[in-house]
Amino acid sequence: MATDITMPKLSDTMTEGRLIAWKKSVGDKVERGEIIAEVETDKATMELEAFASGVLAEQRVKPGEMAAVGAVIGVIGEAGEAPSPAVEKPTPPPETAREPSAEPAAAEPTAGELPERVMERPGGEPVPPVSAGPPEETKAAPVVRRLAREKGVDLRQVPGSGPEGRILLEDLERYLAKREEGEAAAPAAPLRGGEEPLSRMRSAIAKVTAESWRTIPHFYETVEIDMKEGGEIVRELKGSGHAVTFNDLVIKGSALALAAFPRLNASFAGDRIALHEEINIGFAVAMEEGLQVPVVKGCQGLALKEIARHTVRLAERARSGAITQEEISGGTFSVSNLGMYGIEEFAAVILPPQAAILAVGAVADRPAVCGGELVVARTMRVTLSCDHRVVDGAYGARFLEELKRVLENPVLMLV
Repeated sequence: MATDITMPKLSDTMTEGRLIAWKKSVGDKVERGEIIAEVETDKATMELEAFASGVLAEQRVKPGEMAAVGAVIGVIGEAGEAPSPAVEKPTPPPETAREPSAEPAAAEPTAGELPERVMERPGGEPVPPVSAGPPEETKAAPVVRRLAREKGVDLRQVPGSGPEGRILLEDLERYLAKREEGEAAAPAAPLRGGEEPLSRMRSAIAKVTAESWRTIPHFYETVEIDMKEGGEIVRELKGSGHAVTFNDLVIKGSALALAAFPRLNASFAGDRIALHEEINIGFAVAMEEGLQVPVVKGCQGLALKEIARHTVRLAERARSGAITQEEISGGTFSVSNLGMYGIEEFAAVILPPQAAILAVGAVADRPAVCGGELVVARTMRVTLSCDHRVVDGAYGARFLEELKRVLENPVLMLV
């Protein structure tokens, strides 16, 4: 029994994916769980596993082509079954069976196609016709003309293999394939001044942040935290061979605070609020084209040193391009840290469907008042962005109060 290989939905925002490469050829044996293709989503490139054993009977999507989520991109047949001849699209029967003289002179226009009409200006002078397709001498079916318009193809440039040079659907598809191969081999067209191409990662960031800004009512709260004790913990663990960063402290401290204030470890779900049992904290990793947000899962059960190991591994995988969809999915809360760039404080955009994100500024010496005297303190400012549909200001303030208590007493993170 044949099994369809469909384009999977690999993220909440994914509507289509690009097939990067087939790892199997038509006729090759395929084992269940074996990698058969690579797919690029709006967030990452990941490997596609076979869900059945047999032979690869069809490849319906070529490398480099886009396919909608759920579309069939290939077929796995039973072991010993010959590859399907349907790999190549057959010539549509109406095109080959029709005699040249049977070409209708005035076929009914199809959806998306308008007949040519000759109009007159006042005085009887004819107006040149406005055509929805190429000149009449180019013979092609309505579906071929429509596809040519969508792809920006002048059908006069497409060799036809049908009767009297009629352009068939497979002729146009062959032309498009050759054009794509030529575009892939040719250098990119020069950009005009002040322009740069929009990468898939940047496109995904634009889509997610625009949706967040449009649909989530943000509010922001900032608190300053004394990091003197936290700095000593970082130095001591580094000296003992267990390096941790201030960011690791923030993730662990956030996990403890979220356990006490679970409505910030939640999502707005239309007519209800979904409270998540697991505390899965994403942390932003800057990359050349944008950023990735790997997720440390199950933070409520991880020690500080374990969180540090996860963040190092995930950050390396993100920067090397080896991050998987699983490793950037499932976040319930996020941390964005720009302290390493000297940014003192900022506000971050919430990542849907999460209810909050914590923006972390630099740990720096700042003036403070202690016992009525002006002193220099080692502090860090953090700003919490909240979804007002899920929590109110007082709840966010109490969360920050708990986070401040934990980070100012970091021994609480070592038990």
